[in-house]
Amino acid sequence: MESFAHHLQKADRLAAITQRVGFALWQLQEMEGVAAQYFVLVAQATLGMGLAAGNALIEKAQSKTFGATIHKITKAGLLSSELELRFTNLLSERNWLVHKSRSISRNAIYSDTAMQKLILRLDAITNESNALLRELSALVEYHVRKHGVTEEYIEETANQLLEQWHTSDAI
Repeated sequence: MESFAHHLQKADRLAAITQRVGFALWQLQEMEGVAAQYFVLVAQATLGMGLAAGNALIEKAQSKTFGATIHKITKAGLLSSELELRFTNLLSERNWLVHKSRSISRNAIYSDTAMQKLILRLDAITNESNALLRELSALVEYHVRKHGVTEEYIEETANQLLEQWHTSDAI
């Protein structure tokens, strides 16, 4: 029979794991949304199309799977070969996380070594999501600057958006 302390240890491991899983998924979703926006901005948006039409394209793009978005971005030639490989690898890791991580990593609740191995993999997913998000942000900034949008306007718009997010009570 397992001791109470052993049950607490398993519960603590599970809490640490689920926190990392949740954060990795959160970061992946953020990056997936930005990837869809990047595709719309660079490949689909047209000058003078208006906010409503642009938002409709973004909503449609964000309803697609991450794999479909990556396929469209790479097919359109919007990424360097290095970034394409990184996105493909992250897609593979994302699919592992969503579809297989629980069954493959079941032992992580019982073993510190297995838990640490899982946490390292989850942290790598999170870190790569954040790194690719920064890469996409730089590509977006380059694209809009190339089309005449000033750094001041970008910063002003970003600050307004952040203010709206921080004052919003929507969940």
